[in-house]
Amino acid sequence: MTSNISVQQQHTAGANAIGYDYQFYFFMYLALDLSHGDTIGFEVKEDVHIQKNDGSIILYQGKHSIQTNNAGETQNLTSLDSDLWKTISNWVSMIEAENDPKAFLEINSFLLFTNKNENSNEFINALSAYKVDGNLTHVTDKLKELWKKTTDKTLQVYLKHIAGLKAKYLKVFMSNITIETGVDDLISKIKNRLMKTARTKAIADSIFDSLYSNMQTAKYLDIKDRNKFEISFDDFNTRFGRCFQIAYAERPLPRREFPILLPEDLESQAFIRQLIDIGEISPGSKQVMAYTEQMLKVINHFTYWVDENLLFPEESKKCDENAIIIWKNKFSAKYRNINRQLADGTPLDQLEADIRLAALEIIDYLREQDLDILEGKLGIDFSNGHYYTLSDKLELGWHLNWQNKYQRQ
Repeated sequence: MTSNISVQQQHTAGANAIGYDYQFYFFMYLALDLSHGDTIGFEVKEDVHIQKNDGSIILYQGKHSIQTNNAGETQNLTSLDSDLWKTISNWVSMIEAENDPKAFLEINSFLLFTNKNENSNEFINALSAYKVDGNLTHVTDKLKELWKKTTDKTLQVYLKHIAGLKAKYLKVFMSNITIETGVDDLISKIKNRLMKTARTKAIADSIFDSLYSNMQTAKYLDIKDRNKFEISFDDFNTRFGRCFQIAYAERPLPRREFPILLPEDLESQAFIRQLIDIGEISPGSKQVMAYTEQMLKVINHFTYWVDENLLFPEESKKCDENAIIIWKNKFSAKYRNINRQLADGTPLDQLEADIRLAALEIIDYLREQDLDILEGKLGIDFSNGHYYTLSDKLELGWHLNWQNKYQRQ
């Protein structure tokens, strides 16, 4: 059994998938800070690259680890880390493949970003020293020392390959390398950057959801059509500017995806009992769950909007009052003739069929209403759910005698 689990773990794509997501979140993060004339690409020249308006290019390689140490912290980027040396060796191969390595190095710089932590990495220390005094021996001596220290043949190949780059190129290459460790919590970093536009956490969350979804779709479609997924500063505004419109609308109410926790006994809900009694739905029908989900979606959003100060309680109450006025007017009109018959002495039970028909006409009418909320509309779907909420709280009903029939116990 243990052997089978080990084999399964070796063939799962979880670690690779999160690494790919990690690179894309970094791409999003950088895209939000593009300057006029810049272009950013994903999986074009590198994992990520940015071509600046002056023609210079930054090549980004991302390495994500899910491995942790005994303290539960992400593992360190050690001096003999395979990801580190494989990345730098690949960059050397990139340089060697150029017809003019000197010209290539003049415009390209290289940045490795990783969630691994840095703890006295000998190569990073040597690289820092070199960037201060320009003495390349800090680097070359460290490469030779690490080659001798490891018994890993693959690492030795990487180290020998890097050290074998011509000195005139190696000198410039090492000046152009940056290693950023501890790059994590990218979703939070993206949302913090969005806060510059949104100013409100709830709006930033909504922009993030829209931006991530639309950028993923754009990436998929571009690559599917065998195009490069590159975005210029102007492209970003054109293709994804609508994701930010919610931040500039007057008092917007963002929509989110909330988990729906259904009650155990759906048909004991007051609003469902009302709908069953007038014959709008049947016990056990799919609409029982569908209408409940519709109602709970509205309740979740109103709670969220009020909690996030996007909607004041008085404004929520005003929406309720407006919905009730619309219901009351229709209720009064539909039952006017029936009330006259009752006043003339017709027994209530003899009018039950007419009452049910009137009730159905009332609810059909209200389902067509798009309720006002702040300076906009709630939307038909949310308006329907809002009426279910009010009927569940017994603030309105459909049957003529609803107030007596559904008194809470």
